[in-house]
Amino acid sequence: MSAESLNPRLRHFLANRLGWSELRDVQKSAMDRIGGGEDTLIVAPTASGKTEAAIIPVFNAIINEGLPPVSMLYVSPLKALINDMHSRLEVWGNHFNLEVMKWHGDVPANRKRSFTENPSDILLITPESLEVMMINRSRAEKERIFGNLRYIIVDEIHYFIEADRGVQLNSLLARIGRYTRVRPQRIGLSATVGNPEDVLRWMSPSGAVLRDDAGRKLQYRIFELSDHKLIEVLRKFTGGKVLIFVPSRRDAEKYYNLIRKCLDADVFIHHSSISRDSREEAEERFRSVSAAFMVSTSTLELGIDVGDIDVVIHIRSPASVNSFLQRTGRSGRRRGLQRTIIFQENEALKALSVVSLALSGRLEDLRIPVRPLDIYFHQILSSVFELDRPTPGEVYRGLGRAHVFSDLDEDDFRHLIEFMVENDFLRVHGPYIHHGFNFEKTFGKMNFLEFYTVFPPNYEFTVKHRTKVIGSLDSFFVITYLKVGMGFILAGEKWGVKDIDHERFIVRVKPCAREADIPDWSSGGAPTTFEVARHAYDIILGDFDRGLLDWLDDGSRAMVQSCMEMASAEGLDHGMIPVRIGERIEINTFAGERVNGLISDVFSLEHRVHGIRNSAFTSSFKARLDYHDIESTLRDIPAIISEEDFPLRLHESLDRFVKNKFIEHLPVDMAAHIRYSLLYRPDELLRLLRDNRPVEANGFKL
Repeated sequence: MSAESLNPRLRHFLANRLGWSELRDVQKSAMDRIGGGEDTLIVAPTASGKTEAAIIPVFNAIINEGLPPVSMLYVSPLKALINDMHSRLEVWGNHFNLEVMKWHGDVPANRKRSFTENPSDILLITPESLEVMMINRSRAEKERIFGNLRYIIVDEIHYFIEADRGVQLNSLLARIGRYTRVRPQRIGLSATVGNPEDVLRWMSPSGAVLRDDAGRKLQYRIFELSDHKLIEVLRKFTGGKVLIFVPSRRDAEKYYNLIRKCLDADVFIHHSSISRDSREEAEERFRSVSAAFMVSTSTLELGIDVGDIDVVIHIRSPASVNSFLQRTGRSGRRRGLQRTIIFQENEALKALSVVSLALSGRLEDLRIPVRPLDIYFHQILSSVFELDRPTPGEVYRGLGRAHVFSDLDEDDFRHLIEFMVENDFLRVHGPYIHHGFNFEKTFGKMNFLEFYTVFPPNYEFTVKHRTKVIGSLDSFFVITYLKVGMGFILAGEKWGVKDIDHERFIVRVKPCAREADIPDWSSGGAPTTFEVARHAYDIILGDFDRGLLDWLDDGSRAMVQSCMEMASAEGLDHGMIPVRIGERIEINTFAGERVNGLISDVFSLEHRVHGIRNSAFTSSFKARLDYHDIESTLRDIPAIISEEDFPLRLHESLDRFVKNKFIEHLPVDMAAHIRYSLLYRPDELLRLLRDNRPVEANGFKL
């Protein structure tokens, strides 16, 4: 299928309305795959034109065949992305007299009622809203909405794959099949990932992966982080658009105020505790200017359109290659050159590892959850809601069509159903199952509002100035620190506390001029991946391109070279795990926090251990152990963690951890295994111990 074979009206629109002189390679290839009816995963960097690669052949089919509504379903992880895509698709829809509808929690109920009665051609929706629709609409309404569905586009699919929301979405895509007349063609849009074939299998049992190989060159620098150095560098970019990623909301407020104070330039701020209206205003203003700074947490990591970015700044090193490329890919759309600067804080080795892996194309694999029984629990309850007096067999077969549940067999289902009946989440009436009293007691509050989402509810306090919502504050910060009359900074402004309503979770404020602190929000950074940590070990052994050091400042380069000199002095080589025994025991695995956490927790079970302090490179704790004890315990770890009841031992011995709001309702053995798979990487630990052995290296200290 060539560009010339497109509908003439569509060709005219692309050339004259959008001003395109030609299609990009990824868009030409997608026309063949999608136009030929094949399920397709499009893998391409941010701002590569992959969204249009999907919608061009879809619009071509809608126009040529006169497809009735709803012909296209677009699923996205964020309301902000839905809003952004709705604005973009309305331009297309208005031109071709096609109606585009967005559906999420902020869309008025009367618009949703109107859509249900008279569906539009294209529907944009989040997984949570799709769940609500599946549960609360009648079968006739769902057949009206989904009966004509021909295309399902899942945007930012990599964002879903490893998460609970991805399990939920994958199940919902299977459940939609009850109401469609034909199987809709599935199209996934993803940033560059290490295992696209696995992502495709998550989406479809067959199909094609379409990669965009026309990547932009990457230009990078790594500097030591200090306020002075940051401002010195940013001053050089005051004539361009700069996107600055920070690891936390507290950092966003800190650096936003620092830049505003030190530079005469437009500065915007974007994070999840700022009100939606303020975030959207910041997006729009940043998009419309040619020179400004935007300070953001991961809220702008996905594809919200903020225009062409000249350079992407990372305050502290990204924890994964995938995240680094996702963020850096937002720069250089016009010039074809991605430019990025990492400001590292005692983490030059990690920053260099991320860059080195990115330049060599070695990305992390995404991990599809195995046996996600907590979300299976949720989807069983949801299916009973949806189907109204189903038999257990109907529920089992319906969920069994979802890829994410393919490892769960009839015994797993029966075991879980028996538990749910025993605990009155479900009741049996003849051949049918329906909800029990405990279901409504547990999930029925606010008309089941919290049941629709699979992630925990956010119990932050809403901050309001008169009727305007400013943002939100962490409940721990409010309860333990905040008092009437105190000041704090939010959305870059100083606020004084007028009143705290602990029942309604509201902090009422007024502007203030006195000194104020930036609040603490409880959030941790992403753990460093196994690949990044292991490559850092390659670097200290000298197994990397030394030319990469040319783009580090003197301080960062000295940090890396110091580690290399220590490794050389100790005679370290591949296959060695340097162990240092002093005031603390330090097992330098270079394997990431999830591996090191598992090591320290095994030692906690086997020995008297305290003062655990793990990092990306080291498992560290205090204990009265000699080197022989360390060596023998590491040797025994494969046998210890392979024991069937090991996850349960951890679950009972260590601090309680709740992954989501369903895990606490599961049988304890199921909950233990889910917790284990979330917190640790046993497969990576086994790989580490298989290929490496401990060596005593008391002169090696990171």
